[in-house]
Amino acid sequence: MKKNNNYWLFVICSLFFTPVAYGEGTYYNGNYQSPQQRYNTNGYYNNYSNQQNSYNNYYSGYQPQYQQQIQQPVATKQNKSNSNQTGFYLSGGVSRETSMWQFEMNNSKSILHYDNVDWNIFDVNAGYKFNMGSTPAQVDFGLKVGMQSGESTMVDDDVTNGGYFITQWIDSGTADVIGDQIGHALSVGTSSGGSMLGFNIGFGLTDFFKWGNAKITPSIGYRSLNYKLETKDNYGLSVDTANCFTLPTGEVQCDAAIVVHYSDKSSQILWRDTITSPMEIVGTLDPESVDTGGTYYYKQPGVSHSYDVTWAGPYAAVDIRYDINKNNSVNGRIELGLPSYTATGDQPYRSDWQHPKSVEDTAGMGSATHLGLLANWNTSLTDYIMLSFGLTYDYYSVSGADAKTYLNQNYYMTIYNNLLSGGVINGTDWGAGYATEADMLNPTTGSQTAINIKSLETTCPGWVCTAKSEVDSIYKSMGIRVGLNAKF
Repeated sequence: MKKNNNYWLFVICSLFFTPVAYGEGTYYNGNYQSPQQRYNTNGYYNNYSNQQNSYNNYYSGYQPQYQQQIQQPVATKQNKSNSNQTGFYLSGGVSRETSMWQFEMNNSKSILHYDNVDWNIFDVNAGYKFNMGSTPAQVDFGLKVGMQSGESTMVDDDVTNGGYFITQWIDSGTADVIGDQIGHALSVGTSSGGSMLGFNIGFGLTDFFKWGNAKITPSIGYRSLNYKLETKDNYGLSVDTANCFTLPTGEVQCDAAIVVHYSDKSSQILWRDTITSPMEIVGTLDPESVDTGGTYYYKQPGVSHSYDVTWAGPYAAVDIRYDINKNNSVNGRIELGLPSYTATGDQPYRSDWQHPKSVEDTAGMGSATHLGLLANWNTSLTDYIMLSFGLTYDYYSVSGADAKTYLNQNYYMTIYNNLLSGGVINGTDWGAGYATEADMLNPTTGSQTAINIKSLETTCPGWVCTAKSEVDSIYKSMGIRVGLNAKF
């Protein structure tokens, strides 16, 4: 009985002292620790590690259930993050561009150019980003509308670089070629009121390549640029030359063409073989009239020239965006295109300046080239709107475009018929006329003008003259742009 009493006393003391010892943490592992060891860093870390291991074991034991509970919120958050990378985006801006357009004819060497053409342009761009499987992609569409600002200068130059063939003179007695009559003209006019319309559509792989903070998006698409330019109040000088001489100093001097007309309808051009020889009328007939051919000064009222130009075709581009921080970024674009080229012009080939279409220059898709460059700095105004400042540059070029000249049949045939019938018509004396058309086309006694018109009708079927690989043309522009970008 005494033994049992001691046993229960030991149990009661153990129950009484055990909570106190556990609360102090002294007997956590069942072994006594000195105060120094108890507060030693390594000892504390080891105890902490044991707690971690215990927790890890607990997590492992309940991992399937626990993961099932926490994975759903994490997946929702990831989807929300992805949604920020997909959806619609929209941007719009205004820009000021300065450009020039030039084309040169390889045969006649004529050059026409519009210089310092200023454009005020409004553009809008919209797109949609989406996930194409596991690959982010985007489609975009752009539209730009421009109006010419102020006035610019047009120069039509057939003086500094070549000229155009008028006719060839032949000695009626020997059938020897005397020489060619060549036309030159220089006109300068004012261009204003032009318009521009462009659009593009593209497909790209969004941020397909990454290089540090830079993200690169390759894309392909189709771009079209159309502009219309007009020339008003055109002043010019036309000179028909008969022969040219090169002086010892290297200077070239050309005589203006002087044509003598006789009563028998024959004509003679005054010609000299050297710069010191006189220009004399050779023959026994008295001259009926003398003229200077196409040498005269002129002023063309109203619209003298108008051109409608289109560059359109596929392109490949690379967009690069660099994120400076969460509020600022810079982006650039390099675009290479292979467009087609079409330029339709209205030029005055008649004395009344009326003409529906004078020339048309064309080159098929892939014949021209386009280089486009863009650089922007962007800064956030809100979470969804950014302000951008940028520079733009475009360079279009084509070499060897085919040229068509549309002649007015009524204009030439009216002259032809008046020469045949003769008489005074609308204040112009056409002479005595010819008995037959064959007489008028006689190479010796006929009308050289009528012969030239007949030859023109033959060499230009349907009164359309075609020249292959005749035109080289360039258009280049540089601009400053301010815009807003928004994402949804």
